[in-house]
Amino acid sequence: MNSMLQCIFSTIPLCTYFMSLKFKKDINPKSSMKGQFALAFNDLLCEALKNTKNKLIKPIKFKRELEKFAPQFCGYEQQDSQEFLRFLLDGFHEDLNRTQDIPKFNYSDEEFDALNDEEKAKVTWNRYQLWSGSYIFDIFGGQLQSKVTCLKCKHSSSTFDTFWDLSLPIPKNIGKRQHTLEDCLKEFSAEEELDDAYKCEKCKSPQRAKKCLKIYKCPEILVIHLKRFSFNFYIRRKIDDEVEFPTENLVLDYSVLSDVPGHDRNIEYDLYGISNHIGGLGGGHYVAHCKSFKDNQWYLKNDERVSLTTADSGKNSTAYVLFYRRRH
Repeated sequence: MNSMLQCIFSTIPLCTYFMSLKFKKDINPKSSMKGQFALAFNDLLCEALKNTKNKLIKPIKFKRELEKFAPQFCGYEQQDSQEFLRFLLDGFHEDLNRTQDIPKFNYSDEEFDALNDEEKAKVTWNRYQLWSGSYIFDIFGGQLQSKVTCLKCKHSSSTFDTFWDLSLPIPKNIGKRQHTLEDCLKEFSAEEELDDAYKCEKCKSPQRAKKCLKIYKCPEILVIHLKRFSFNFYIRRKIDDEVEFPTENLVLDYSVLSDVPGHDRNIEYDLYGISNHIGGLGGGHYVAHCKSFKDNQWYLKNDERVSLTTADSGKNSTAYVLFYRRRH
């Protein structure tokens, strides 16, 4: 929890939103938590950012509210930091959701299916904003295109869905233990054949098909989760391969971006946070490498210990979740 909170404390748009108290106007009275989760986080954030004497801060009140929303985080057993982030953002999103009464969708299924891909992307995005919009989604939300192509007639169809982070596979190349983030992004967006038959709209019958994922809308804050933990019926393991990633000028280009008109183009990002997992499956420990927006220096944050460091010190085989901010 501490590792991920430190990365969140370095997320400038989110901190600005809370510190300005604008979030209080967005508290949704119909939220199951009635805004208590967002308020507890704001108290913790204020305490952390105003802590000029470097005293130890214990997030007791915040953890108590978190446990109400996500009981699996009760107690003090180590939890997956990416899973914690998901619940953290879900909690903020629910408490600060702008929508109190869900409007009706004006399109019938038949009318929606008749739209071209650009229109589908816009309608899907606007519908999500109307049904479940929040400033949290404005910061972290993006949109993916899922494209399925029939291998017989080559007809393709697309759906568009929102995402809060990208979970990237680490390529499984025999004998190769070093990769780049670009390798992982290409693996994420590569075509793969579906296991089950796909009912092709044109063939009107089940057919073999391929599927690929592409980014249509890029978020303000891009969270990248490197899938280091592998599970199946026979084995559980942690992938300790090193993944090289840039501190500045991460470019999302044509290899991962959708080609549907209206898509984002050549978006650039700069790194500001890394959640590192040190150790193996049996336990391990999380630390954070974060860039402070107070002095633009990088710090290693290891529970109660904080020390000046560099971005490169966190760029090794322990890097697990990466935080990038869009360059404007």
